[in-house]
Amino acid sequence: MTVLHEKAKDIAHAVEHPIETAKALEHEAAEGRSARTPVIALTGVTLVLLVILAIMLAITMTLYFVYRG
Repeated sequence: MTVLHEKAKDIAHAVEHPIETAKALEHEAAEGRSARTPVIALTGVTLVLLVILAIMLAITMTLYFVYRG
């Protein structure tokens, strides 16, 4: 029961302080000794690619609807 309570506290802290959490994950990934390092790196790359895709999709849809005819 204590383990679940500690995990709930960690999740609540991460939600309340996202910048601190991001910095901690960045440090953990840069160190490279954790088993979570590949997951952290892949998540970062995926988020960047999703942002690029969303921007490209927004531009494409805007151009389509403006110049459609």
